[in-house]
Parts: sequence; C-alpha cells; structure tokens
Amino acid sequence: MLFSKFLIYTLLLTNSLFITTALAHNNDEKITKYDDGPYLFYNNNHIQQFDVINSKLEITNYAGPLAIPEEFKATDNDQYSDVKKFAAISDIHGQFAIFKKLLINNGVINDALNWQYGTGHLIITGDIFDRGDTVTEALWLVFKLEQQAAIAGGHVHYLLGNHEYLVLRNDQRYLHPKYKHTVSFFNDNLTEQYSVQSVLGRWLRSKSTIIKLNDFIFLHGGIHEDFLNLNMTLESANQAFRDSISKSKKELKANPLWATLHGKTGPIWYRGYFRDEQLKDEAVAGVLRKLQASKVIVGHTSMPSIETRFDGKVIAIDSSIKRGKEGELLLWENNQFFRATLTGEKKPL
Repeated sequence: MLFSKFLIYTLLLTNSLFITTALAHNNDEKITKYDDGPYLFYNNNHIQQFDVINSKLEITNYAGPLAIPEEFKATDNDQYSDVKKFAAISDIHGQFAIFKKLLINNGVINDALNWQYGTGHLIITGDIFDRGDTVTEALWLVFKLEQQAAIAGGHVHYLLGNHEYLVLRNDQRYLHPKYKHTVSFFNDNLTEQYSVQSVLGRWLRSKSTIIKLNDFIFLHGGIHEDFLNLNMTLESANQAFRDSISKSKKELKANPLWATLHGKTGPIWYRGYFRDEQLKDEAVAGVLRKLQASKVIVGHTSMPSIETRFDGKVIAIDSSIKRGKEGELLLWENNQFFRATLTGEKKPL
C-alpha cells in the first residue's frame, strides 16, 4: 500500500508536467503554469512538504506515503562482490520518461514503477540533475526503488556526478527554466533547496562517487593517474567527496585534495578516455591493474549508444538520454554485457 500510494503521486506529478508552457524549446520564455515537488524538510518532530502547484508554493505537513528516516547513513564499504546481475545507466538529466521506459522494458521495474529486479543491482553513474524538466520525478523514483531493492536483497547505487556537485554548490547554469522558478522559493539558492534540512539534500549527502562491483569500477567521469597518486581507498575518496559538498569553487581550489578530486582529471570531470589522443591502451590497463579491476564503466561523455574503448576496458554508458529522444541501459547477466534499448531489445556489447 505504501508504494502504490507513492505511484499514484508520482503519476500525478508526471502528468502535471504537460502544464508547463513550451519551456523545453526556449529557455527565455517565462513560466506561466507548472507543478513541481514534493520537496520535504525536517522541522522539529515533523516533516514539511513544499509543492509548487500552478506555479505557486504550497506548504503542508507530510503525511506519506514513503517512510522518511531521520538520517541516511553513508556506506562504510564501497566494494561489492558476488554480484550476479546489474543494470547501469548514466546522465539521465531530467528525462524521467526515458529513464522509466528503459527500466520497465528491461525488467528492472514493473509498470507500477516498483522494483522487480530481485537481488540485482541498479547503478546510476551520476547526473540525474540539470537540463531536463523532470528531475524531481527521477529523484523520488530512485529514492523509492532504493528502499524496495533493499527489501528484496538487491541494491540501488546512485553515484554523484559533476552536475550533482554543481547543484549542491548553487551553480544554476544548467537548470531548466522550470527549476529556476522553483529555486526562487528558496531564496534563489540551490544549497538551501537541497540543504541538510531537506530530505533529498540529506539523502544526496550520503551517496558515493566511485564504487566497485565484482571487478568493475563505476563512476561518472573516469580514473586518471592524478587520482591514483592520492593513494586513497574508494571509501576514503568517497568521504572526501562528501566533505566537499556545497563548498564554493574558491574553497575547492584552496584545498589540494578537493582541487584534485574536482579538477579536470578528477573522477567526476575526466574525459580522457574519449578525448585524449595520446592515451594508450597500456596506460588504461595500468590504471586497472592498480585498482584490481578489469573494466571501468563511466558516463559524462555523450555517445549515440553504449560503446567500448581500449579493447573493452572502458565502457561508456552516457547514451545521450539528455536529448530526450533515445537512450540505452547497460545490462550484465550470465557474465555477458548487453546494450538494452527502449523497446527492451538486448544487443550483445
């Protein structure tokens, strides 16, 4: 009953998006009518719910359907072994309809938007935020699936990408106009909208940036020698990333560790696998040896479909979902990789 109520609420939100007037085509157009939310905030012994309805803010006390914990504990282990199957996706960028369709048609969730992937793992390698106009819907779906997967013995890993970190430090350059209007209700400050007093803000601050499943590394951008030279475990690197959330650009640059993590060769920004013509196969192989991994699976750099580089050592899973037309899901089952399409067709990678 808990999740069926949430489904109804999610569907209502999704349908309301069509009220927004022609905003996806012209960022200069003014919003006349749209809905957004919910945004939940801890307030003493209850949770306040903020909804934008017909472009106006309404505040009520939250009455369900999801159970909302007081705290979200960061994992103390970012390495998972004996994973039998997983699905991975990246750079959703506010395209909830494509995200939902890929998960439904490839058996991760059912038509009611509930988890049906059993003990499998779903990995999102960052960038749910920015560009599109259905970010909130995607966030709450992942929030719900995370709870359902845990009950079923599975796992949802929402890794933070560069756009999560941008939003959490109030960088509004890539916001859809709809969200530029919503943030006006929070003093034009995204760090207030997603603060530690907000449910989504507290949840995001518990997330990792780099994980390892079996012998596969997952992250948003990529692994460069600059990161390896820090001699950090995945767990310590993820904690350092968490500590950097909401810090200004000036603060990041002033801290040598944060400057490396958030720099152009850092894990959330690196594009060298696809743009560095001098990068050789043996260099990538050397990085993987140091990580005791066979492959690195990344988003961040858009491709027309899921592709491989360096003799299969790198898998690029940013399949240009941000354009709002197509997208793919990476599946791994029975020790084989597949490109999974919007129609549910599986193509060997």
